[in-house]
Amino acid sequence: MLFDKFKKIGLIVLVAIFTSQVFAATTDLSVRFLDKANEAFEEDNIEDAYKYVNQALAVAKDESSKANVLYFAQTVYTQKLTKIQNDYDEMALIDIQMNLEKYPNIENTKIKKLIKQIEQDQANKEKAAEKADKEEQRRVEKERFEAQQESMDAQAAAMKAQADAIKEQAEASKQSQQELKEALNTNFKEIGQAFSESANETKRSTRVIALSIVGIAFLVLMLVLLIIVIIRKASKVQQIQQEQYVQAFKMLAANQSQTNQLMLGGITDLYGANSPMRIAGASTWAPAMALPDIEISDADEDALKQLAVKCEEIGTQIDAVTGRKNNSKNVSELVYKLSMQLGLPQGMSMLNFCAAMIYDAGFLDIDPDLLTATNLTDEERAALKSHVNLSEKHLDFVPKKYWSVFEDAAMKHHENIDGSGYPNGLKGDEIPQIARLIHVAETYVSLSSKRAFREAMDKETAVQKLREQPELYDQEVVDALDKIV
Repeated sequence: MLFDKFKKIGLIVLVAIFTSQVFAATTDLSVRFLDKANEAFEEDNIEDAYKYVNQALAVAKDESSKANVLYFAQTVYTQKLTKIQNDYDEMALIDIQMNLEKYPNIENTKIKKLIKQIEQDQANKEKAAEKADKEEQRRVEKERFEAQQESMDAQAAAMKAQADAIKEQAEASKQSQQELKEALNTNFKEIGQAFSESANETKRSTRVIALSIVGIAFLVLMLVLLIIVIIRKASKVQQIQQEQYVQAFKMLAANQSQTNQLMLGGITDLYGANSPMRIAGASTWAPAMALPDIEISDADEDALKQLAVKCEEIGTQIDAVTGRKNNSKNVSELVYKLSMQLGLPQGMSMLNFCAAMIYDAGFLDIDPDLLTATNLTDEERAALKSHVNLSEKHLDFVPKKYWSVFEDAAMKHHENIDGSGYPNGLKGDEIPQIARLIHVAETYVSLSSKRAFREAMDKETAVQKLREQPELYDQEVVDALDKIV
């Protein structure tokens, strides 16, 4: 029994010694961290001082060491907050706030004031930025309004000039009719004089009188017929001129109304939720006002029409060799609709339409038997895939400034969102915009068309099939497709 008591006493003594040593080591560690924090602070290295003082706070155990650490921590935290106030760092501020929740005794009046001032400064900066954005929007709106007003005034002036010209023509016609009337009156007076002279002559000869009567009657008849014809013709001309005059004012009113609608519509779109577009390769479809449309002059417009005609000819040849009736037409029309739905500008949408018509131009250099074969070897499949690299010589008619769109369409329409496509294994936003549009449109047209090995899918099923494969198809394009089919 006595031995057991000594044993227990010995264990208690050992535990006490171990605890005191651990406590002393912990206290010593807190002091070392505090010393490092002080050295860093003296060297104006606030970041290291902040790091070491937090480590000292974590290991401080006794009240004395805690008090020293807390006092110095207030100084370091104050300096770090001052630095954040001068050079704002959101993550650093959040870190300080989290530590203040963990060690609430650090926070004093000055620290609270600094945090409040920093938050107020940031709120003021955000308000200033928001105000600047609004001012910029107002400026853009004002410039747009002024430009539209100038256009409206020019149209109104042109229509007014046209109306004045028509009015002058009508007045000239009226004057012509008046002159005709005066000429007829003069002729009738002359006829009256002729009758009078004829009457005198009848006294001399009955035969002369008879001949005169017949001649005069014939002359009167001819004059009456001529007058009727002239009056009808003049009336018809006047009626046409009046109709043109009325139509001109109708056109002026219509143009005025249309201009007002365009002007109001433009201002509405500035703040609307459906402001459209994104650039090729971007990850989101951004507002259309962020990018201008392609500049198209009258000459460019004619060239674009000729380009579309040429693309249609080649698209017909592609459909003939692949046995896919109207495929080029259907895919290009769907690509155009998708482009407009996604908010792309009219010029870019038209280029996408043309490029989508000949995206499979490489098939023109593939063995026709491969295009209609059902069972292919690995070598034949590789040959079939090579069509994306064979289209270049069929694009030599494309203007240089549009070449990149057509090249992306022809070479990259088999790239998949997850990088599993070919020929380059591009991923996500690396895939050009036109290629993503064609990939979705081509697959949808294929799924919704009847094939020898399967029936055509209905629209809902085809769209759902595309939704189930986000690793292959851009889902923003699929969403747009769902809205237009």
